[in-house]
Amino acid sequence: MDESKESDEAIKEVLNKLSENEMRMTPQRILISKTILSMVKNHVTLKDIYDETEKVLPRVGMSTVYNTIKMLESLGIIDTFYVDGKMRVDRTHPHINIFCKNTQAITDIDGSALEKIREVLRGYGLKIDIKKVVIEANCE
Repeated sequence: MDESKESDEAIKEVLNKLSENEMRMTPQRILISKTILSMVKNHVTLKDIYDETEKVLPRVGMSTVYNTIKMLESLGIIDTFYVDGKMRVDRTHPHINIFCKNTQAITDIDGSALEKIREVLRGYGLKIDIKKVVIEANCE
């Protein structure tokens, strides 16, 4: 699926979930959601999303962007995590995020690596449901 169709499907999902949860579908909320969804693959920060949104909505508040991120997270559309003191937006599928402290880059490692971690932890008698892992490292 190309990125445009993927983005259209994601915004339809947002609109459906807003409607199901009887939440208001304001033009501002929809535009901010579109911005977030178009940037989610890049692990962007709240500030990145705010800066991009402000280009189209010059009077948007940082709190409005933050509240929209949290709303999308509560609806299961996106995830967030904190690294280096900044909130990052992420996709919801299980995977590992590697944060390179020296370059500030974030790389996704697919979910199959999580299964290996589960196996190791089962060896310690733990049954866990890993959804998201963030590892900080110095990268080459």
